[in-house]
Amino acid sequence: MDRPPSPLFRQVAIEAAAGAQTGASLTTDWRGVAVCTAAAFALLVALIAFVAVVEYAPVRRVAAFVDPQGRIKLLLAASEVGSVRPGADFRLAFRNYPQERFGVFPARIDSVNEVAALPGEVPFPVDTSEPTFIASASLPAVPHGPHGELLPLEPGMRADALVPMQRRTVLEWLLDPVLRSRNDNVGTPRGAPEIRR
Repeated sequence: MDRPPSPLFRQVAIEAAAGAQTGASLTTDWRGVAVCTAAAFALLVALIAFVAVVEYAPVRRVAAFVDPQGRIKLLLAASEVGSVRPGADFRLAFRNYPQERFGVFPARIDSVNEVAALPGEVPFPVDTSEPTFIASASLPAVPHGPHGELLPLEPGMRADALVPMQRRTVLEWLLDPVLRSRNDNVGTPRGAPEIRR
């Protein structure tokens, strides 16, 4: 009696080729996508609120000196005058008394000249091409050293004034270069006829 013909491929191989052993596809959703999206959106909103609300006042180092009367003079560039107002507090570091050892001393702006100083009124050259304005300041107390010793102030003594500039939001500081260049470019429109007299 003849045997029935055997199949060319085994049943296991046929099922593997047909994909019967792969099982059903996984259809569950990953909830982490929604959580991460919400967290990123909340972080973006917080960042926008931060730059729009938080104010920042950069501190600029301004040249200063002691005048013959012992009162303090600050040499301000034209771009700094608008940010320095009478009554503003700042810190003063004298060149003769290094900041690393003696620290800085509190001072206050008394007045700011509205007219630029003449060349003879500036006791030493200032590294700026802008007009120089002089502001008068005073110390609330005689400066003392770290051990309580008196620190005399002599006329002509140079110092660095750490003056806080105008307080603005972080967003205003970030947009300042863009707004400044836009204001600088405002002028006669292109193609406008030239007026001759």
